[in-house]
Amino acid sequence: HQQRYQDKLEQRPWIKFPLESFRRFKKIEGKHLAIVIALNLFVAVIPLMIIGYALIEAFNPHRDVGTLLVGNLHLTGNTAQIVKDTFSNASSGKSVALSISLISLLITGLDVSATAQIAFARAFTMTPLRGVQKYLRGAAWLILLLADTGAALTLRSLATHHPLGFAVAAGAALLVLEFGFFLVTPRLLLDLPFKWRDLVPGAAICTVAAAAVHTVATFFLRNWLGEYSHAYGAFGVSLALAAFVGIIASFWVWIAAVMGVWWERKAGPAAVAAMEELSADLSASEAHKPSHQ
Repeated sequence: HQQRYQDKLEQRPWIKFPLESFRRFKKIEGKHLAIVIALNLFVAVIPLMIIGYALIEAFNPHRDVGTLLVGNLHLTGNTAQIVKDTFSNASSGKSVALSISLISLLITGLDVSATAQIAFARAFTMTPLRGVQKYLRGAAWLILLLADTGAALTLRSLATHHPLGFAVAAGAALLVLEFGFFLVTPRLLLDLPFKWRDLVPGAAICTVAAAAVHTVATFFLRNWLGEYSHAYGAFGVSLALAAFVGIIASFWVWIAAVMGVWWERKAGPAAVAAMEELSADLSASEAHKPSHQ
């Protein structure tokens, strides 16, 4: 009776879908993929964003990343000072910092997109891309991710210094931006002609979830910055950021699982089988291209 009740309970839509998504996340080794993404983000992408913001602001000592974090997270007292000191403005070393960031991006930054490709290929039960296409599409997705993140941070920063009406409009624009990013990601990373209507529900779920996750993660980041900086100083700020990045990376892999499960539901078995065959053919053709040249 207990097993029958459990089976019946799992068939309810509001339980079945989260369970399927969780099982897909475990099946694709989501935790391991998230760790790889988080590490590469922390080593390559975040430093590039920091130096990029500094360049945009012309290394203005009053507009560095530390000041931005303090303002957006409403940090005060000793915590605010430690965060500012951690991201101190160093215009004399900007050329060195930019070189290091670009080298890090080339060495480990592309691993972010490569790992994201693996996550989506596993989640959609497709064959990962190979050859030139893998790197071209991965690089395009990484550029889109950086642009989306930069635009989102800009909108959030502007919203904190403008009236409520502007903040509402910025929030709506941010949701549209996030929805567009989630919608194009499977087609961009996998180079497959998924029907847009089959991707829309998954993208909509991820957009709503993204708003909730970012809100909760930001709340935790504010507390972590206070606790870790009090215990470990500037090193504690790095620990807090690493924990925050880990949450975001796990969320990205979860996105792959959610969109894969929902796409299979919408597309149906015949479309899934046809797309799997097309994916295998595309991957095989890319793998054999160098041997024909």
